[in-house]
Amino acid sequence: MKAVILAGGFGTRLRPLSSTRPKPMIPVLGKPNLQYILENLEKIKEIDEVILSVHYMRGEIREFIEDKMSDYPKDIRFVNDPMPLETGGALKNIEEFVGEEFLVIYGDVFTNFNFEELIKAHRENEGLVTVALTKVYDPEKYGVVVTDEEGKIIDFEEKPLKPKSNVVDAGIYMVNKEVLKEIPKGKEVYFEREVLPRLVSQGQVYGYMMPRENYWVDLGTPEDFFYAHQVALDEIAKNNGYYTVEEGAEVPEDVEIQGPVYIDRGVKIGHGVKIKAYTYIGPNTIIEDKAYLKRSILLGHDIIRERSELKDSILGEGVVVGKNVILKENAVIGDYARIHDNLVIYGAKVLPWKKVEEYEAYLKIKLDPTKVRPELTPERCPLGLPECIYSKFRAMATEKPPCDECIENQWLF
Repeated sequence: MKAVILAGGFGTRLRPLSSTRPKPMIPVLGKPNLQYILENLEKIKEIDEVILSVHYMRGEIREFIEDKMSDYPKDIRFVNDPMPLETGGALKNIEEFVGEEFLVIYGDVFTNFNFEELIKAHRENEGLVTVALTKVYDPEKYGVVVTDEEGKIIDFEEKPLKPKSNVVDAGIYMVNKEVLKEIPKGKEVYFEREVLPRLVSQGQVYGYMMPRENYWVDLGTPEDFFYAHQVALDEIAKNNGYYTVEEGAEVPEDVEIQGPVYIDRGVKIGHGVKIKAYTYIGPNTIIEDKAYLKRSILLGHDIIRERSELKDSILGEGVVVGKNVILKENAVIGDYARIHDNLVIYGAKVLPWKKVEEYEAYLKIKLDPTKVRPELTPERCPLGLPECIYSKFRAMATEKPPCDECIENQWLF
């Protein structure tokens, strides 16, 4: 049997992390999510081949497979989408390579769910599709499902304003090949928005609830990325204690650690550093004296200068943070960016390789792009900086409102 991993998405909501890596290669505790999925599939004897449906930055995925997964015991086949085909179109594109039934996994799903359970459940019902289900606190972000007593899905709605339940589609399916016949070739088709609702109306879709002990995270946003690390750190803490220091890391005795914390190999930490709960410090990172980190994720090869403070922030690879810098409130810094000394950045997303110099830090602000006008923005920055995001909004608003993406993603240019 074949397993299909949909790995071609752009990951726009995860930018700037996904600006320099494909979404399935987003790492959790230093390991790409794609590797977690492949290791999970390795345990299933019945699966003899894994099909990777790729498009965006597919060369990065191929290079990873060739370099890091060269001894993988199952065959791996790459199927390139010639254009963005979305989930349904991507499945149609692999039609000739699969048998009568196959397993489908979205490449941004971080989970320890045993896929064999879904395979077994699918063979016990009479549906064309069996959907792995899970319960979440915020169902309006996902495909919401209602099932009957026999497990048949009787209602499915993608991202509803008023969810009918907190049970959602987990992005893992067992699919009969017959489903692909009605999907047009070479067209953008959403499996979860167009194909599934039609099959549900025909009574052809069943659900299987993932066991409560399994974790599941959709790696769609920086907030989800934080949550995945929280889950992973909690799992490690159950077995290894509240903090892990890998071999080769240098941690002086006066460093204060409050777990769960994971310090990867080759990390060098200075004196008087404080590392608080839910922090991951990636390999070969340097943290200088008196720095403070709390609920922060550093992907690796970063440099944090002395007395800088990171809270609820994500740093890509190779980021340099200057002295006395403060990063807070879900700030996300792209790979190899440089933050100059004495800056305060709240909730910004900094593009890869960006040099953030004096006066470019700004206070996080939510604006309706349809209502931005010069008279509605302050004359001065609340932080007292001569040049900040407020003046940029003012300048743009004289001609046209800022674009939706700039407002939504809080870009720092």
